[in-house]
Amino acid sequence: MGCKYSKARGQPGQPFDHKTGHGYVKAHRGFYHDAIFVKRNNFNLLLHETFGGGFSPTAVLKLRRLARKVARGSVDRTAYSPKYSLSFMSHHAERISLSVVRGVNRAIRSHLATLSARLARA
Repeated sequence: MGCKYSKARGQPGQPFDHKTGHGYVKAHRGFYHDAIFVKRNNFNLLLHETFGGGFSPTAVLKLRRLARKVARGSVDRTAYSPKYSLSFMSHHAERISLSVVRGVNRAIRSHLATLSARLARA
């Protein structure tokens, strides 16, 4: 999403410290800058629990709201699988959950590789 320049209490050039609230944050463009500002797409942030809790209640509401919008005739360019007849809600909930599981799996495998390298050096 990016980050706006922020000047907090403290010395100029000092990195921002969340504990004290002092320091500066340098502005930078985020991962979705092109999609949001150049292509003018809408951006919806959905938070997901990685340890089995599922979607936050606000994420579920937002996903349902998007599903209703599509049902009323909004453009939906999603490539749904021809094997299954899933609804907008089911399809996207499944895809988001799968992405979270894959992301956690990547992090675990990366950490295991680091531990393995440490053990090999010991």
